[in-house]
Amino acid sequence: MVKTVFSSHARWQLIERKISEREVLEAIGEPDNVTRQPNGRFQTLKIKERKGKEYLLIVIYEETLLVREIVTAFYTSKIKKYL
Repeated sequence: MVKTVFSSHARWQLIERKISEREVLEAIGEPDNVTRQPNGRFQTLKIKERKGKEYLLIVIYEETLLVREIVTAFYTSKIKKYL
C-alpha cells in the first residue's frame, strides 16, 4: 500500500487556502479525473461544493512504489478550463 505524505510546501498552502488534508485525500481516493503531467507528476481533479458553489479541487502529487507525496492543492472556479 502506498503511504501518502504532504510536503512542507503543500502543508503551508493547505493552511493558506483553507483546504483540509481530508479534502485532498478524498480527491485522490475518488477523483473525477487523473492525468500524468509531462514532468512525471500527477494531477487529480475533483468537483466539490464549497460555500454553496461548485469548485474544482486540483491536487498535484508525485508517486513512487511506496510513497505518494502531495506537492500542492488548490481550488478553482474555472472548471471547464481543466475538465
